[in-house]
Amino acid sequence: MVLIKELIIKNNISIELTDTIEFAINIMSKNKQGVVVVLTKNVAVGILTERDVLEIINSDIDFNSSVETVIKFNHLITINIKRSVDYALHVLIDNNIRRLIIVDDNNNFEGVITQDILIKHLEEDIFKTNIIISNFIKEKKDIVTLNQNETIKEAFKLMNKNNIGSLIAVDDDENLVGIVTENDTVSIINRKFNLDSRISEVMTSPIISVCESEKVNDVILFMDQEHIRRVLVLNKDTKKGQSILSIRDIAHNLKGNYGKILESKLRNVKNTLNNIGESIIEVYEDNDEQIIQWLNDVSINNFGNVTDKNILSLIDEDIWSNIYKDIVNHDRYNKYKLKIDDKYYELSCSSHYVNKKDSLLLILRDISEFEYAVIDANEKNSKIYEELKILQGVIDQQTSIVIVTDGYEIISANQSLYSFYNVKNLQDFIKKYKNISDHFINHKNFFSHDDLSLNWVEEILKEKAKNRIVSILDLNSFEPKAFNIQVQPLSTNNKNYVITLTDITEIKLESQQYHYHATHDALTCIYNRSYYFEKIANEIEQAKRYKTTFCIVLFDIDHFKRFNDNYGHLVGDEVLVKLSQTIKLNTRSSDTFARWGGEEFIILLEKTTIDKAELIAEHFRKLIENMKIEGIEQITSSFGVTQFQKDDDDNTILKRADDALYMAKEAGRNKVVTL
Repeated sequence: MVLIKELIIKNNISIELTDTIEFAINIMSKNKQGVVVVLTKNVAVGILTERDVLEIINSDIDFNSSVETVIKFNHLITINIKRSVDYALHVLIDNNIRRLIIVDDNNNFEGVITQDILIKHLEEDIFKTNIIISNFIKEKKDIVTLNQNETIKEAFKLMNKNNIGSLIAVDDDENLVGIVTENDTVSIINRKFNLDSRISEVMTSPIISVCESEKVNDVILFMDQEHIRRVLVLNKDTKKGQSILSIRDIAHNLKGNYGKILESKLRNVKNTLNNIGESIIEVYEDNDEQIIQWLNDVSINNFGNVTDKNILSLIDEDIWSNIYKDIVNHDRYNKYKLKIDDKYYELSCSSHYVNKKDSLLLILRDISEFEYAVIDANEKNSKIYEELKILQGVIDQQTSIVIVTDGYEIISANQSLYSFYNVKNLQDFIKKYKNISDHFINHKNFFSHDDLSLNWVEEILKEKAKNRIVSILDLNSFEPKAFNIQVQPLSTNNKNYVITLTDITEIKLESQQYHYHATHDALTCIYNRSYYFEKIANEIEQAKRYKTTFCIVLFDIDHFKRFNDNYGHLVGDEVLVKLSQTIKLNTRSSDTFARWGGEEFIILLEKTTIDKAELIAEHFRKLIENMKIEGIEQITSSFGVTQFQKDDDDNTILKRADDALYMAKEAGRNKVVTL
C-alpha cells in the first residue's frame, strides 16, 4: 500500500506569515501546484490558493502587503504523514478540497499532497471501469464564456464573480477558441502581464476536449499524459462543447466505485483474518438454512471445526432468529450480547455477496471477563442492579462516545466526549458547542442535521441502520472522523435516548491493509501468484465473451542460484527487488505483473497480440540486461511468450508459456521465445 509520505511535495510549497503576497505568488508559480502553505515556527496557520490570488486581484490589494493581511485563519484540514493514499483521497472529497496539509506526530509541517497526485497512485483496479463520461458526471457544469478580445482583467472579474476555476474564450462567431484557468492567474501575475491586454494573448489554445461517449479510465490517462486538470466534454452527436470535466469531478465519483471494488474482493482477505484476535464466522444461506461456510483459526480454537454445520449448532435458535430477522429483514447490524458454552460474546454482523448470494460475516468478541465482573458486582449489590442494566450499554462501549439526549439537548455524557472535544465537563461542552448534532459534517455520504427545529435522533432513526453514519471534525488533530451511531431508548417512560458513537475510521484503513497483504508479494511488493490466478480467470472469461485477446509473458533470472551461492541470500533478494522495480516502472497500469515464485515472474498483457508482446518482452530483456547492481556481474533473463487461443484455459496457456521459456533457456538463455 502506497503511503502519502512517499508522494508529498516539500520544495517551494511553504512561506512565512511575514512574507509578501508577491513573494507568495512567486513561490506558487515555481511549484505549479496552485497553493502555498503559510507557516509560523514550522506549524501551518493558513493557505493561499490560486483562487485566493484571483480574489486579491479583483480587490485591488497591494501585492507588497504581507500574506497575514489576506489569509483566512480557519481550522486547517491536516492528516498524519503515516496515512494511506486511499484515506487521504476520502478526506479530500469529504471536505471538498483539492490539497491536504501533511504533518508529523507533533503537528509539524511536512509537505502538501494534491488530488491529482492521489488519483495517479490509487490501486489500479479503481480505474478499470466501462462507465462512460456521460454517465459518470451526474451534474454537468455550465460553460462560462467571454470574447477573446476582452481584457484579462474582465476575465478575472467574471471568474471571481461566478466562483469558477476556468473560463472559455470565444471568437466573434461564438466558436470556442481557448481556455483561461485559475492556474493561469498565478503565471500572469508573476510575469507582471498587463491586465488590460486581451485574453487571446494568454489563453491556452486549442482547447483540449474529449467526447462524452469515451470511457472514464481512458480520459483519466489522457489528462495525466497532457498534465491538465480540466477537459471540455463534447456532445457525441453535435460535437459541441457541453460541460467542463475536472479532476475533482472524477475523484468524487471514484470514491463511490472504490468501496464496491473492495467489497467484491472480500474473499482475498480471509487468510489475513486468521491473524485477528476475534472469532470470525461466515454464514451462508443454502436451502433456507444458515450454514457456517468458513471460520478463522480463533473460531476453531473456541468452538471446534463447525464448518458446514447450521449456525444453530452454536447459537440458540430463539436468539439467532431475532438476530437474523434484524440483520436481513430490517437491514440492521446492531451489536448483540450472547452466551456460548460458558463464555459471553458481543456479536457484530455485516453482509456481503458471495457467488451473487447474500452472506453474513459474524464477529464475536469475547467479553466474558467483563461480563462475569458485572455479574459479581450485581450479586454484591442488588440495590443498583436496575441502574447497571440501564448503564450496561454505556459501560460496554466505554471507548466510544456515549451520550444521553432527548434529540435537542445532551443530558449526560461519558469521558470520551469530553476528551474528543477537549472540554472539562458537560457544562463546558454545552457552553462551547451546544449540541453534538450541530457539528455533523454536511456530506452526501453521511447523515447531517440541517433543520435544528427537528429532533435529530428521530430523524436518524428514519434511516436504515447501515446509513446511520456521521462525520465529525476531530478538533485535536483537525482530521475528519467517521462514526457509526447506535440508538437505544433509555426507558419506555420517557423520550430520552442512549446514543453510542463508534469510531470506524481506522476500520477502513485496516481493511485496505488486509487486502494489500493478501494480494502482494512481501519481498518485491508486486502482485503474488494468488492475485494472478484471479486476474487470469477473469481475463479468459472476458476474452471468450467479447472475442478479444491477451498475452502472458513468463520469465526467470538466468543462473539465479549463483547470486545466492556467491554473494549470499541478501544480495539475491536485492536482485529480485531491483528487477521487480525496474519491470513495474515499465508496465502499463492495465497489465498485471506478479511474482510466480522464487526467481520466476509472470506478466498478463491485456488486449495485446503476440507480435506486440514479443516486442514488449524484448524491451524487458534489455532493461534487465542493462541493470547495474554494484559488486555483482551482469543479470540476464529468459522469456517465454504466448497468446490466448479460444480453447485455452489457465493451465494450457501457462503450459505454452512455460514451454517457450524452456526453449529460450535451451537456446542459450537471455533470449525471448514465442510459442
